[in-house]
Amino acid sequence: MRTAVELLLWWGVLLLLNTVLISSVTPLEVAVGGGVALLGAVGAVAVRRASGAATGGAARLAQALWAFPWTLLADAGRLALAVLSPRHRRCGFRTVRLAPGAGPAWAAALLSATPGAIAVDAVDGSLTVHALGGEVSALERALTGDAR
Repeated sequence: MRTAVELLLWWGVLLLLNTVLISSVTPLEVAVGGGVALLGAVGAVAVRRASGAATGGAARLAQALWAFPWTLLADAGRLALAVLSPRHRRCGFRTVRLAPGAGPAWAAALLSATPGAIAVDAVDGSLTVHALGGEVSALERALTGDAR
């Protein structure tokens, strides 16, 4: 049952994305998009099962979603500075230890959706992140439970 729900969710998201991106919504376009979305959904479920990935707990999710837009804006500014000035091009790897109950999958997705960091590994409640600059973002603080 869980696989069927996951398949249906992937299919719906992919079909919606296809419908938004096509220029004209005709029955033929929807039918072809539905078929391709089904193939994509089957592939997504297969990859998730093969990787053994799980979303994890929802602890800190509300705080992370609140911090996400502010981190997105701040990281966009840091990225602009890094592009315009060579002395602002500090980057490197660091470990982000997630708060207990936080899901590594969604935490990695949120961090990677910002211009300032990309998660490259998740092990035992920690994310290895390649980050732009040495500053800890509001999103990272929300994910770790750091109240600074």
